[in-house]
Amino acid sequence: MHRTQDTYSLSNFRQRTSEHLDRIREGRVETITQNGQAAMVVMSPERYDFLVHSAERGHMWREAIRAHRAGEPGIPAREAIRSVAEELGLEL
Repeated sequence: MHRTQDTYSLSNFRQRTSEHLDRIREGRVETITQNGQAAMVVMSPERYDFLVHSAERGHMWREAIRAHRAGEPGIPAREAIRSVAEELGLEL
């Protein structure tokens, strides 16, 4: 979750980079401003991967709902569960 207190100026980010990296490694997301305007968002690679994965999964759900509403055949539930379990590294 992004918090307004996680907004810092670019000069602060430059001067205290190690402090910022410590917070980012803890999972915080920081907005860096330049001339009072948001210029970038900084996060850990793990947080970024999670966000990308979540967006991709959301797209897949929207497509599945669209296909269902259009009457297109789906895949068997057991196959879908196996696929998700494999993706998550779980054993059934």
